[in-house]
Amino acid sequence: MTSSLASYLGFAVLPLYLLVTILIGWIARRRTSTANEFVNASRSLPLWIVCLAFFSVNCGALEIVGFGAAAAQYGVQAFHFYWIGAIPGMILMGGLMLPLYMRSGVHSLPEYLEKRFDARIRLINAWLLLITGTGLSGIGLYGMAQVLNAVFRWPFTTSTILVAGIVLVYVLLGGLRATIYNEVFRAAIIIVGLLPLLWLKTTSLHPPTSLSGSHWHVWLGLPGVSPHATLDKLGVIGGLGFILSIGYWCTDFVMVQRALTARSVTAGQFVPLLAGFAKLGFSFLVICPALGAAAYLGSRMPASFDQTLPTLMVASYGPLLLGIGLTVLLASLMSALGSNVSAFSALWTEEIYRRSIKRDATERHYLRVARGSMVAAAFLSIGASYTVFYFSDLMEYVQLLFSLFVAPFFAIFLLGFFSKKTTSRGALIGLGTGIGLALLHLALIASGHLAYGSKMSANFYIALFAFLPALIVGMFFSRLTDRKSNAELEMLVYSQTGANPVAKPSRLWWALAGVLLLSCALLNYWWR
Repeated sequence: MTSSLASYLGFAVLPLYLLVTILIGWIARRRTSTANEFVNASRSLPLWIVCLAFFSVNCGALEIVGFGAAAAQYGVQAFHFYWIGAIPGMILMGGLMLPLYMRSGVHSLPEYLEKRFDARIRLINAWLLLITGTGLSGIGLYGMAQVLNAVFRWPFTTSTILVAGIVLVYVLLGGLRATIYNEVFRAAIIIVGLLPLLWLKTTSLHPPTSLSGSHWHVWLGLPGVSPHATLDKLGVIGGLGFILSIGYWCTDFVMVQRALTARSVTAGQFVPLLAGFAKLGFSFLVICPALGAAAYLGSRMPASFDQTLPTLMVASYGPLLLGIGLTVLLASLMSALGSNVSAFSALWTEEIYRRSIKRDATERHYLRVARGSMVAAAFLSIGASYTVFYFSDLMEYVQLLFSLFVAPFFAIFLLGFFSKKTTSRGALIGLGTGIGLALLHLALIASGHLAYGSKMSANFYIALFAFLPALIVGMFFSRLTDRKSNAELEMLVYSQTGANPVAKPSRLWWALAGVLLLSCALLNYWWR
């Protein structure tokens, strides 16, 4: 009787969660007079809500499915995606980037780019973000379909259509506010659902000295420069740690959009920093259970690494806990899809349609366009989800997208952020050069003319060879054209001098940043 009750309760958890997400969308919706309020919600939310949403939006398909797969495939080296590939970038975002964004009064990253460069850079960036975001939104659907297939054996297409429809309902109801409040709700249940996996016998939560092999070390045995190795230090530190990590955290539309909903510059500075502590702890929930998945599951180990965590849940959870665990997985994956659908709507409506297609329409018209673009984004996400099948796991797919588009854009962003000498012409030529060389590099790899030890290593090197030429070419061509005056750039280039210096972080911020960095350093030493 008890077992039957637990089974019923387990099956009831998922539909109950789906109903709650729609209810949150209904409660969070309020009358909005402008499209910007609907898709951006700038400067309108308290710090604790923004911090939880900032953390939760990054705990989607990439985290739950992708990093679990990376841990099963690469071992503890998957921690690099957190300790090297996340925390430093989050600290720099809060200490350097966000204060300047908020001081300049912008509502989005593309708006900042227009003020710093010109309308051409803004439009190009919006299209690049739209393309990248569509690819990333497909990840959420792909991940959810993998979970439902691993647990219920549901067909891929059925799963994607069902979940896309549910996400679309609550996003249409409340826009970005509904998405953010749902992300806060998910943050709590995700942690509850993943915690039991840490008590599996194979999670390796004991000292690493008792383990052996490169699978159990983040640095020992990792060559300095060796493209033919599975991973090397140059790729991890330069490609992942500097270019992809900082480039993602400081220029990603979704992350910047979340942080800009904070009500003040001081609050905005703390958003990525406080979320960094949560992310550091979350790394153990995702990575540790998957480390020993092959030993624990044996013949039940799935052929696809992306099904590692859901298969572990099926093998180790009882009926009630499995219902909670499945809900957690779907909640995290829906977070990625919901945030990218909202971002797609904001980019299309505010950055492309309003500025380049129809400038003088009513706000009611733009609200209809925003909601219509959300529907279009859901259908495009379903199509994009099928492209993930061409990769062995989600992480390879994500890092490739970032290497092709984020790395070269990050180069010209850095030039404009720190140097008044950078011009729009230099930025355009640098960006085009970086993307072109990245695509050429990918073509050479695909044709067999270049070989790497793994697709992940190839992605890191693509990022390096996209970033450096974009940086050099951008600097060179900026010298050949006239730049904007100091007065025009006063609020747009990072500086601690002048009439309006960028706000310095408080002593508390520096203390917390020091603790977070020290924690990462100690973990790298412990698992070396």
